[in-house]
Amino acid sequence: MDEWWKRVYWAPATFLGRLLYGFAAAAVLFAAALYVGSHRPWAALSLIGTSIVLEAQPAAVASVALGFHPLTGAVISILANLIPIPVLMLSFHQIVSHWHWAKAKVQRVQKWADKYGRYGVGILAPLSPFLGAYVCIAIGFGTGWKPLRTLLSTLVGMVLSVFLITYAGHWIAQVFSL
Repeated sequence: MDEWWKRVYWAPATFLGRLLYGFAAAAVLFAAALYVGSHRPWAALSLIGTSIVLEAQPAAVASVALGFHPLTGAVISILANLIPIPVLMLSFHQIVSHWHWAKAKVQRVQKWADKYGRYGVGILAPLSPFLGAYVCIAIGFGTGWKPLRTLLSTLVGMVLSVFLITYAGHWIAQVFSL
């Protein structure tokens, strides 16, 4: 437990502490997403809800339909999709430690994932646009990959796909509106 990421990841010692820490981070992400879309708050709230429930890629498509600038729509979609992730990451340990059937499954998967080491987490980047950020975070936790690498790999795939969708969607909308 001497690695820095383990000390930061497990800083709140109790489940309630982890949960409160996760909700505080989620509130900051929600406020940031709402601030970015503050020039159209109702449309931004709609986009935030879409991103939380359906993931960032459908929200990126919705941002084009709602008339957001591609950069603004992408940033709102990304920030809103990150809202549940702190709570998920900080509560996975509690779920696995109390549910014995989950613990057995995670241990079996971790044995399989050990042979791929630190480079295996890179597979989450191309998978995150298709599976979604929440599933990729769960896969990373279940395989025992480091949380920071899991989050970064998932973010790379999500951010690239969302920017591609918003800018391509905006371009296509401009072509057909001529």
